[in-house]
Amino acid sequence: MLSDFKLGLKTYFQSFPFITKHGMWKYYLYPIAFIVVFALVSALGFSSLNEAITPYVNDFFGVESIPGEGWWEQTLSFFKNAGKYLSAFIIWVSMAFIYYKVSKYVVLICMSPIMAFVSEKTEKVLTGKDYPFVWSQFFKDILRGVLIALRNLVVEIGFIVALAIVNLLIGLIFPPLAVVTSPIVAVLTFLIGAYYYGFSTMDYTNERHQRSVAESVRFIRKRKGIALANGSIFTLWLIIPIFGTYIGTIFAPIHCTIGATLAMQELEGKDLSSNSDQQAVLKNS
Repeated sequence: MLSDFKLGLKTYFQSFPFITKHGMWKYYLYPIAFIVVFALVSALGFSSLNEAITPYVNDFFGVESIPGEGWWEQTLSFFKNAGKYLSAFIIWVSMAFIYYKVSKYVVLICMSPIMAFVSEKTEKVLTGKDYPFVWSQFFKDILRGVLIALRNLVVEIGFIVALAIVNLLIGLIFPPLAVVTSPIVAVLTFLIGAYYYGFSTMDYTNERHQRSVAESVRFIRKRKGIALANGSIFTLWLIIPIFGTYIGTIFAPIHCTIGATLAMQELEGKDLSSNSDQQAVLKNS
């Protein structure tokens, strides 16, 4: 797995000179247009959702809204009455976490048209193989990308909820141990997310090579190091507040898709070379 992880990192960083060399800067136009709409809608949506849910939660727990005008005064009020507002804070953090996770998959889903296209163009540069543009196939690629992203979202959330429950039970039964398990859970949560983000970037090549979803799952499990490396970088691009939303959304999908495609093609080359060597040995024997 370590060699695959190194390959995933290497090919990601190769994506920058690859874009420059082959004049692929124009593919940034789609994500730039996307982030303008995404930033406006997500900001409005999260604010509206918070305003709609928080009063009901506060009423249920008998908690009043945090007094003060502006975030600084509300922050001071919160720390003065931390115990009183703990339940509201937990709900807010939970909502923020869910929003963060879902938003990453919204990016993957909405960016699937350009990611599918960029993956195809990258392979064409590498192999010279031309994939004629067919609308039906293009929409099929997009649909598969969307379905893969939704599948991965459900599976990832399931794993994270299970880990959170286990960590909560440990904290309730033996609180001191939670100091050790909480960082472990945080690392595992990051790695699980990274794997499934990397999975999405690799699947475009698998689909083009006519691997079914089940075959793609098995293939990527065997090469999980590439998915982890590629997905970790994807996560790090988007994890930074504000910067991630505006800058990371431009670079992460494009470069991670190119990096994944470069890695997959390198694997294909190694497999072909290995098969040729085996055939030569058998022929000579």
